Amino acid sequence: MKNCYKLAITAAIVGFGLGTLNVAQAATLSLSSSNQGWWSTESGNQSENDNYITGKLGTAFYHNFFTFDLSALAGVSTATLQIQRFDGSGDPTKTLGFFDVSTSADVLSQKDNNPNVNIYNDLGSGKNYGTFNVSTSGNQDEILSFVLNSDAIADINARSGKFFSIGGAILGDLEIGEQYPYLFGGSFGSSATLMVDADLAIVPEPGTLSGVVLAGITGLWLKRKRKAFQSV
Repeated sequence: MKNCYKLAITAAIVGFGLGTLNVAQAATLSLSSSNQGWWSTESGNQSENDNYITGKLGTAFYHNFFTFDLSALAGVSTATLQIQRFDGSGDPTKTLGFFDVSTSADVLSQKDNNPNVNIYNDLGSGKNYGTFNVSTSGNQDEILSFVLNSDAIADINARSGKFFSIGGAILGDLEIGEQYPYLFGGSFGSSATLMVDADLAIVPEPGTLSGVVLAGITGLWLKRKRKAFQSV
């Protein structure tokens, strides 16, 4: 009988402990861009414009960006940026780079403040998240996948619970030869996605919590009853 009391009390202690802990659960998530677009050296823009062209049109240069809400994530092991191809122009293949972004998400979202050379430069420089060869032609409905590197993973985890932005730019000298070298032209109405393998913080279900509470109450009741028997 004594062992039964100990077992019940232990269950109560463990049960109450489980009620206060989060459980890490691995999952693959698809995060839709909370904001996206471009910043330019010369061209004006509108905040509601979600076109993410990058490259050159006439005398204006463009870098793009994608912002994601990481509030649901507790840890990321892989990340893949997925973008619809839309239209491209220029040489058959362009080298596309993705970079870290120091400009805050709320400032990036105010695209009607274009042009802004400082933000434009920020989106195409700094820590490199990956470099990819992209064809300027192809099915405009195709979704292109870009696997981001370990620097991107580290920065995503550092921004867990906050907003995280990625800048994009065609690399190389765009002033030589081509008049309209660009990628993702006409990219309206299609949100980029960030596919991540991550851990989630899971709160115990109400049914689990009620079972925990019941176990705790049972343990305490048995302990008191034992003391009552000893005093008789």
